[in-house]
Amino acid sequence: MDNKNLTGTIVLVQPDMENGTDEKRGHIGVLTLPFSRNENYVRFPEGNEAFYPAHQVLMLKDKQEVINDLTNNGSSMSIDDFKAMYKIMLLQDRGTSQSLYSALAIANDHPGVQERVLEPISPAQKMELVQTYGR
Repeated sequence: MDNKNLTGTIVLVQPDMENGTDEKRGHIGVLTLPFSRNENYVRFPEGNEAFYPAHQVLMLKDKQEVINDLTNNGSSMSIDDFKAMYKIMLLQDRGTSQSLYSALAIANDHPGVQERVLEPISPAQKMELVQTYGR
């Protein structure tokens, strides 16, 4: 499997996981080994590492998707959610690792925008795209 294009992605461990009590729930880390649907390794700033299923590891959606959502649905959002999404979009525009970390922290603090700005990693889908381009 070739998932190197996801390695190094700054991710958020799903804040509202229902299975068990995971002390890293809602924490931000770096995807070190996107392996499969069931096993993806995330390293945290404290130095420890854990693995999670792909659906529990969230990354930011493409900035253009966030902009489009703000443009099309901004008037129907609460002002706090609109502000949070706007800040996330501006931080994504910077593109630095610190700004992406900050954007994920904002998303973590605002449950109302999480579905709009976050998506689960999908190692299998990324692998299929890489194979398609390789042919």
